[in-house]
Amino acid sequence: MGNPGRKTLFLGITVVLVVLIITISAVMLAKGPRQSSVELLEKNGAQAKVNDMYEGDMTIPFWNIPVNTFPPEDFKEDKGVVAYTGGDSTIGINVSQKMGDIDWAAVAASEVDFAMIRVGFRQNEKGRITPDANFEANMQGAADAGLPVGVYFYSKAVTDAEADEEAAFVLEQIRPYKMTYPVAFYWEYDRKDDGDVNEKSRTVRCNGDQVTGFIQTFCKKVKTAGYKPCFYSDKDMGYNSLDLSRIAEYDMWYAEARPAPSFYYEFDMWQYTKEGEVPGISNTVPVTLCLKEYKN
Repeated sequence: MGNPGRKTLFLGITVVLVVLIITISAVMLAKGPRQSSVELLEKNGAQAKVNDMYEGDMTIPFWNIPVNTFPPEDFKEDKGVVAYTGGDSTIGINVSQKMGDIDWAAVAASEVDFAMIRVGFRQNEKGRITPDANFEANMQGAADAGLPVGVYFYSKAVTDAEADEEAAFVLEQIRPYKMTYPVAFYWEYDRKDDGDVNEKSRTVRCNGDQVTGFIQTFCKKVKTAGYKPCFYSDKDMGYNSLDLSRIAEYDMWYAEARPAPSFYYEFDMWQYTKEGEVPGISNTVPVTLCLKEYKN
Protein backbone atom coordinates (compact mmCIF):
# COMPACT_ATOMS: atom_id res chain seq x y z
CA MET A 1 0.00 0.00 0.00
CA GLY A 2 1.12 3.57 -0.61
CA ASN A 3 1.98 5.91 2.21
CA PRO A 4 -1.23 7.84 3.17
CA GLY A 5 0.83 10.65 4.62
CA ARG A 6 2.76 11.16 1.36
CA LYS A 7 -0.49 11.01 -0.66
CA THR A 8 -2.06 13.65 1.56
CA LEU A 9 1.05 15.81 1.26
CA PHE A 10 1.00 15.49 -2.57
CA LEU A 11 -2.66 16.44 -2.72
CA GLY A 12 -2.02 19.35 -0.37
CA ILE A 13 0.81 20.70 -2.54
CA THR A 14 -1.32 20.27 -5.66
CA VAL A 15 -4.17 22.22 -4.13
CA VAL A 16 -1.82 24.99 -3.04
CA LEU A 17 -0.32 25.23 -6.55
CA VAL A 18 -3.74 25.31 -8.17
CA VAL A 19 -4.89 28.02 -5.78
CA LEU A 20 -1.67 29.98 -6.41
CA ILE A 21 -2.09 29.76 -10.19
CA ILE A 22 -5.73 30.82 -9.96
CA THR A 23 -4.79 33.72 -7.67
CA ILE A 24 -2.00 34.93 -9.96
CA SER A 25 -4.28 34.65 -13.00
CA ALA A 26 -7.01 36.59 -11.21
CA VAL A 27 -4.55 39.32 -10.23
CA MET A 28 -3.26 39.58 -13.80
CA LEU A 29 -6.79 39.75 -15.20
CA ALA A 30 -7.80 42.37 -12.63
CA LYS A 31 -4.70 44.39 -13.40
CA GLY A 32 -5.48 44.42 -17.12
CA PRO A 33 -3.05 45.06 -19.99
CA ARG A 34 0.35 46.41 -19.09
CA GLN A 35 0.18 50.22 -19.22
CA SER A 36 3.88 50.84 -19.55
CA SER A 37 6.69 48.91 -21.18
CA VAL A 38 8.91 49.91 -18.24
CA GLU A 39 7.22 50.13 -14.85
CA LEU A 40 8.79 52.07 -12.00
CA LEU A 41 9.16 49.87 -8.91
CA GLU A 42 11.06 52.17 -6.55
CA LYS A 43 13.34 55.19 -6.44
CA ASN A 44 16.51 55.35 -4.40
CA GLY A 45 18.30 58.66 -4.77
CA ALA A 46 20.05 58.80 -8.13
CA GLN A 47 18.84 55.34 -9.12
CA ALA A 48 15.53 53.71 -9.90
CA LYS A 49 14.47 50.08 -9.97
CA VAL A 50 12.20 49.34 -12.91
CA ASN A 51 10.59 46.33 -14.53
CA ASP A 52 11.27 46.17 -18.26
CA MET A 53 8.81 44.05 -20.24
CA TYR A 54 11.72 42.34 -21.99
CA GLU A 55 14.65 42.59 -19.59
CA GLY A 56 12.82 42.09 -16.29
CA ASP A 57 13.89 44.04 -13.20
CA MET A 58 16.67 46.57 -13.86
CA THR A 59 18.44 49.36 -12.00
CA ILE A 60 18.78 52.53 -14.08
CA PRO A 61 19.81 56.14 -13.45
CA PHE A 62 16.91 58.24 -12.19
CA TRP A 63 16.48 61.58 -13.94
CA ASN A 64 13.70 64.06 -13.24
CA ILE A 65 12.73 64.29 -16.91
CA PRO A 66 9.66 63.24 -18.96
CA VAL A 67 9.03 59.51 -19.26
CA ASN A 68 7.71 57.17 -21.93
CA THR A 69 3.89 57.22 -21.98
CA PHE A 70 3.24 54.86 -24.91
CA PRO A 71 1.27 51.75 -23.81
CA PRO A 72 2.92 48.67 -25.34
CA GLU A 73 -0.44 47.36 -26.54
CA ASP A 74 -0.65 50.33 -28.95
CA PHE A 75 2.09 48.79 -31.09
CA LYS A 76 0.93 45.98 -33.38
CA GLU A 77 3.35 43.76 -35.29
CA ASP A 78 2.35 41.90 -38.44
CA LYS A 79 4.98 39.92 -40.37
CA GLY A 80 7.80 42.12 -39.07
CA VAL A 81 6.02 45.41 -39.76
CA VAL A 82 5.05 47.45 -36.71
CA ALA A 83 2.19 49.95 -36.62
CA TYR A 84 1.26 52.42 -33.88
CA THR A 85 -2.48 52.40 -33.14
CA GLY A 86 -2.57 54.88 -30.28
CA GLY A 87 -2.57 58.05 -32.40
CA ASP A 88 -0.97 59.64 -35.43
CA SER A 89 2.43 58.39 -36.54
CA THR A 90 4.56 58.34 -39.68
CA ILE A 91 6.82 55.67 -41.15
CA GLY A 92 10.37 56.61 -42.03
CA ILE A 93 13.55 55.06 -43.36
CA ASN A 94 17.16 56.12 -42.91
CA VAL A 95 19.36 55.81 -45.96
CA SER A 96 22.98 56.29 -46.98
CA GLN A 97 25.28 55.43 -49.85
CA LYS A 98 25.22 51.84 -48.60
CA MET A 99 21.74 51.44 -50.11
CA GLY A 100 23.02 52.30 -53.59
CA ASP A 101 20.80 54.07 -56.11
CA ILE A 102 17.23 54.49 -54.88
CA ASP A 103 14.00 54.64 -56.90
CA TRP A 104 12.42 57.42 -54.86
CA ALA A 105 9.14 57.35 -56.81
CA ALA A 106 8.70 53.71 -55.77
CA VAL A 107 9.59 54.57 -52.16
CA ALA A 108 7.04 57.40 -52.09
CA ALA A 109 4.38 55.12 -53.57
CA SER A 110 4.87 52.66 -50.71
CA GLU A 111 3.85 53.15 -47.08
CA VAL A 112 6.97 55.24 -46.35
CA ASP A 113 6.09 58.79 -45.20
CA PHE A 114 9.58 60.31 -44.78
CA ALA A 115 13.29 59.64 -45.01
CA MET A 116 16.24 60.41 -42.76
CA ILE A 117 19.14 60.91 -45.18
CA ARG A 118 22.78 60.67 -44.15
CA VAL A 119 24.74 63.85 -44.85
CA GLY A 120 28.11 62.31 -44.13
CA PHE A 121 30.30 60.63 -41.56
CA ARG A 122 33.58 61.05 -39.74
CA GLN A 123 36.19 58.43 -40.54
CA ASN A 124 36.95 56.20 -37.60
CA GLU A 125 40.71 55.94 -38.08
CA LYS A 126 41.82 59.26 -39.62
CA GLY A 127 38.97 61.28 -38.20
CA ARG A 128 38.19 63.12 -41.43
CA ILE A 129 34.68 64.36 -42.22
CA THR A 130 33.49 62.66 -45.39
CA PRO A 131 30.34 63.54 -47.35
CA ASP A 132 27.93 60.70 -48.09
CA ALA A 133 28.45 59.91 -51.79
CA ASN A 134 24.69 59.74 -52.43
CA PHE A 135 23.56 62.64 -50.23
CA GLU A 136 22.69 65.08 -53.02
CA ALA A 137 21.08 62.40 -55.18
CA ASN A 138 18.99 61.17 -52.26
CA MET A 139 17.92 64.67 -51.21
CA GLN A 140 16.92 65.59 -54.77
CA GLY A 141 15.25 62.24 -55.40
CA ALA A 142 13.16 62.48 -52.24
CA ALA A 143 12.20 66.08 -53.06
CA ASP A 144 11.19 65.17 -56.62
CA ALA A 145 9.03 62.34 -55.24
CA GLY A 146 7.38 64.69 -52.73
CA LEU A 147 8.78 62.83 -49.73
CA PRO A 148 9.59 64.92 -46.61
CA VAL A 149 13.06 64.46 -45.16
CA GLY A 150 15.29 64.88 -42.17
CA VAL A 151 19.01 64.19 -42.06
CA TYR A 152 21.63 62.62 -39.84
CA PHE A 153 25.39 62.69 -39.44
CA TYR A 154 27.26 59.56 -38.39
CA SER A 155 29.68 60.96 -35.86
CA LYS A 156 32.98 59.69 -34.51
CA ALA A 157 33.67 62.90 -32.61
CA VAL A 158 36.04 62.62 -29.68
CA THR A 159 35.98 66.30 -28.65
CA ASP A 160 33.39 69.07 -28.42
CA ALA A 161 35.30 70.90 -31.16
CA GLU A 162 34.83 67.96 -33.52
CA ALA A 163 31.10 67.81 -32.73
CA ASP A 164 30.86 71.53 -33.47
CA GLU A 165 32.73 71.00 -36.74
CA GLU A 166 30.30 68.23 -37.70
CA ALA A 167 27.30 70.45 -37.02
CA ALA A 168 28.78 73.24 -39.14
CA PHE A 169 29.38 70.79 -41.98
CA VAL A 170 25.80 69.50 -41.83
CA LEU A 171 24.29 72.99 -41.74
CA GLU A 172 26.25 74.01 -44.82
CA GLN A 173 25.23 70.89 -46.73
CA ILE A 174 21.50 71.12 -45.97
CA ARG A 175 21.19 74.86 -46.62
CA PRO A 176 19.69 74.45 -50.15
CA TYR A 177 17.06 71.92 -49.04
CA LYS A 178 13.69 71.95 -47.34
CA MET A 179 13.80 70.20 -43.98
CA THR A 180 10.69 68.80 -42.25
CA TYR A 181 12.09 66.16 -39.91
CA PRO A 182 14.99 66.54 -37.46
CA VAL A 183 18.71 67.03 -37.97
CA ALA A 184 20.10 64.09 -36.03
CA PHE A 185 23.39 63.38 -34.30
CA TYR A 186 24.18 59.66 -34.62
CA TRP A 187 27.05 58.61 -32.33
CA GLU A 188 27.72 55.09 -31.13
CA TYR A 189 30.63 53.00 -29.91
CA ASP A 190 32.19 50.72 -32.51
CA ARG A 191 31.57 47.08 -31.72
CA LYS A 192 33.30 43.87 -32.68
CA ASP A 193 31.39 40.86 -33.98
CA ASP A 194 30.97 39.54 -30.43
CA GLY A 195 29.37 42.80 -29.28
CA ASP A 196 32.30 44.06 -27.23
CA VAL A 197 33.61 47.59 -27.75
CA ASN A 198 36.34 47.75 -30.37
CA GLU A 199 39.49 48.83 -28.52
CA LYS A 200 41.06 50.03 -31.78
CA SER A 201 38.32 52.58 -32.42
CA ARG A 202 39.09 56.26 -31.84
CA THR A 203 35.84 56.55 -29.83
CA VAL A 204 36.78 53.94 -27.23
CA ARG A 205 38.45 56.60 -25.06
CA CYS A 206 35.22 58.64 -24.73
CA ASN A 207 33.12 58.28 -21.60
CA GLY A 208 29.40 58.97 -21.24
CA ASP A 209 29.91 62.46 -19.86
CA GLN A 210 31.95 63.40 -22.92
CA VAL A 211 29.46 61.91 -25.37
CA THR A 212 26.64 63.79 -23.67
CA GLY A 213 28.70 66.93 -24.24
CA PHE A 214 29.10 66.11 -27.94
CA ILE A 215 25.32 65.81 -28.26
CA GLN A 216 24.84 69.14 -26.50
CA THR A 217 27.36 70.87 -28.75
CA PHE A 218 25.92 69.51 -31.99
CA CYS A 219 22.27 69.98 -31.08
CA LYS A 220 22.73 73.50 -29.71
CA LYS A 221 24.38 74.66 -32.95
CA VAL A 222 21.62 73.04 -35.05
CA LYS A 223 18.88 74.56 -32.90
CA THR A 224 20.47 78.03 -33.08
CA ALA A 225 20.42 77.71 -36.88
CA GLY A 226 16.65 77.21 -36.78
CA TYR A 227 16.40 73.45 -37.27
CA LYS A 228 14.98 70.76 -35.01
CA PRO A 229 17.88 68.73 -33.55
CA CYS A 230 17.72 65.23 -32.16
CA PHE A 231 20.12 62.50 -31.06
CA TYR A 232 20.23 58.76 -31.63
CA SER A 233 20.43 56.28 -28.75
CA ASP A 234 19.73 52.66 -27.92
CA LYS A 235 18.85 51.26 -24.50
CA ASP A 236 22.43 50.55 -23.43
CA MET A 237 23.64 54.01 -24.40
CA GLY A 238 20.63 55.72 -22.85
CA TYR A 239 20.94 53.99 -19.50
CA ASN A 240 24.65 53.31 -19.13
CA SER A 241 26.42 56.20 -20.85
CA LEU A 242 24.39 59.35 -21.39
CA ASP A 243 23.32 61.93 -18.83
CA LEU A 244 19.80 62.34 -20.20
CA SER A 245 19.04 65.21 -17.81
CA ARG A 246 21.52 67.40 -19.74
CA ILE A 247 20.00 66.70 -23.15
CA ALA A 248 16.32 66.32 -22.28
CA GLU A 249 15.43 69.44 -24.30
CA TYR A 250 16.39 67.61 -27.49
CA ASP A 251 14.33 64.88 -29.13
CA MET A 252 15.51 61.30 -28.90
CA TRP A 253 15.63 58.90 -31.85
CA TYR A 254 15.47 55.61 -29.98
CA ALA A 255 16.60 52.27 -31.44
CA GLU A 256 15.42 48.86 -30.25
CA ALA A 257 14.68 45.80 -32.39
CA ARG A 258 11.55 44.64 -30.58
CA PRO A 259 7.78 44.41 -31.31
CA ALA A 260 7.27 47.45 -29.06
CA PRO A 261 9.72 50.02 -27.65
CA SER A 262 10.78 49.49 -24.05
CA PHE A 263 12.61 52.49 -22.62
CA TYR A 264 11.71 54.34 -19.41
CA TYR A 265 12.32 57.89 -20.59
CA GLU A 266 10.64 59.91 -23.31
CA PHE A 267 11.57 59.43 -26.97
CA ASP A 268 10.07 60.81 -30.18
CA MET A 269 11.12 58.44 -32.94
CA TRP A 270 11.65 54.70 -32.66
CA GLN A 271 13.82 52.70 -35.06
CA TYR A 272 12.47 49.18 -34.69
CA THR A 273 14.51 47.31 -37.29
CA LYS A 274 17.57 47.63 -39.50
CA GLU A 275 16.31 44.91 -41.83
CA GLY A 276 13.28 46.51 -43.47
CA GLU A 277 12.38 45.82 -47.08
CA VAL A 278 11.09 48.80 -49.07
CA PRO A 279 10.12 49.03 -52.76
CA GLY A 280 12.70 50.99 -54.75
CA ILE A 281 15.63 49.97 -52.51
CA SER A 282 17.56 46.80 -53.32
CA ASN A 283 19.18 46.44 -49.87
CA THR A 284 17.58 46.19 -46.46
CA VAL A 285 16.96 49.50 -44.75
CA PRO A 286 16.34 50.67 -41.16
CA VAL A 287 12.70 51.56 -40.46
CA THR A 288 11.54 54.18 -37.95
CA LEU A 289 8.16 55.10 -36.49
CA CYS A 290 7.89 58.84 -35.80
CA LEU A 291 5.53 59.36 -32.87
CA LYS A 292 5.22 63.15 -32.96
CA GLU A 293 4.34 65.69 -35.60
CA TYR A 294 7.11 67.68 -37.21
CA LYS A 295 6.42 70.72 -39.33
CA ASN A 296 8.53 72.52 -41.92
